[in-house]
Amino acid sequence: MKTTIVVLKLLFLGALFIISNHDLHLADRQERTVFVEYYSSWLYHLFQQGFQVTSYVVKFEWLPDLNQSYIEK
Repeated sequence: MKTTIVVLKLLFLGALFIISNHDLHLADRQERTVFVEYYSSWLYHLFQQGFQVTSYVVKFEWLPDLNQSYIEK
């Protein structure tokens, strides 16, 4: 439940940043269309980058090689 609320707050905060950075007025129909385009583009890039980070973490070699000795002689 807490995770869902945090995610929704972050998505809402992103929407507010898009509105303020592009000086959009959502009362105007054309600017709502522009907002939807910017917001959907932002979401697409957000998920694309999240996928890239996740795939990097999954492919990362987390365990040390078994042939190496870490004991100093």
